[in-house]
Amino acid sequence: MPGKLEGKRTIVTGASSGIGAAIARRFSAEGASIWAAGGFSQERLDGIIADCSAGGGKIDGRCYDLRDARKANDLMSDGAQFLGGLDIMVNCAAMRGHKSFLEFTDEQIDELYEVNAKSVFIATREAARLMAPQGKGKILMIGSIDGERGVPGNALYCATKTSMHNLTRALAVELGPLGLRVNCLMPGTTESERVKEIHINDPERAKAKLPRIPVNRFASPEEMAEVSLFLVSDENDFMNGAFISCDGGTLAM
Repeated sequence: MPGKLEGKRTIVTGASSGIGAAIARRFSAEGASIWAAGGFSQERLDGIIADCSAGGGKIDGRCYDLRDARKANDLMSDGAQFLGGLDIMVNCAAMRGHKSFLEFTDEQIDELYEVNAKSVFIATREAARLMAPQGKGKILMIGSIDGERGVPGNALYCATKTSMHNLTRALAVELGPLGLRVNCLMPGTTESERVKEIHINDPERAKAKLPRIPVNRFASPEEMAEVSLFLVSDENDFMNGAFISCDGGTLAM
């Protein structure tokens, strides 16, 4: 049986770890051709590419330092050339910055906005330029429940994710008539490699988070990949400008 994304030309940013890596693996297993854009570890990205290739998927990619947001132009150009076009765009690359609001430096503000907001805007613009002439395409933003709530010590990340969320709304309205669909997945606490390491090193911190998650556990990157698969699938054509919280019920509290 053909996969749900058979032949779909897909770019995934943030693909070298966590949710982005899980999305690359899952989409590849469903037949998508993938350009995987990583962050700072080419070795880790090569491992994801090898995993997908072993299953017979067409995949390649490289790392881009999106702290210079204009590198998103290179990312999209490289991906479109490898894939021969574009059907699905997944914006998953992001940086975090946990500290008191009073302590953020101008340089840290610039850095997070470059990666989490400006590079997303540029990459999505290029994706839309590729998709609009063909009259169809799926753009998926990997936002965060923190873009919809206030979190102490996390103001900068919250602000950048809110930017992504409002971009989703604007593009759903503007690009919907052109045949494009723009939606946003808002994960709750997901145990990527980095988050799992934090929880292992600070179990009390992990334990303190659980009362704010009604299902009393953390998510896995693979669970986020499953939801993402539905959001970009052909059968989900009417959903546009939607925000799906996959957070175990946190936003419902």
